[in-house]
Amino acid sequence: MDRASLQRIGDPSSRVEAATRELERLRQVQEEVSQVRDEAVVELHDRGATYQRIAEIAGLTRGRVAQILRRARGD
Repeated sequence: MDRASLQRIGDPSSRVEAATRELERLRQVQEEVSQVRDEAVVELHDRGATYQRIAEIAGLTRGRVAQILRRARGD
């Protein structure tokens, strides 16, 4: 649901409930997409890509790439 749709809900109680449901849905989508990204980061690294190259591709810092790889490998 987009912002305009939420704003058209006249009753503020219904609007806040709908907005809360939408925020939860977006959090779930973000988690799922992050998992896909993280799996791809691991795959790139396993194929020989450097932290710097992965960071450039993903728009992340090298530090964040390192965190993703540590978490994925259970370190």
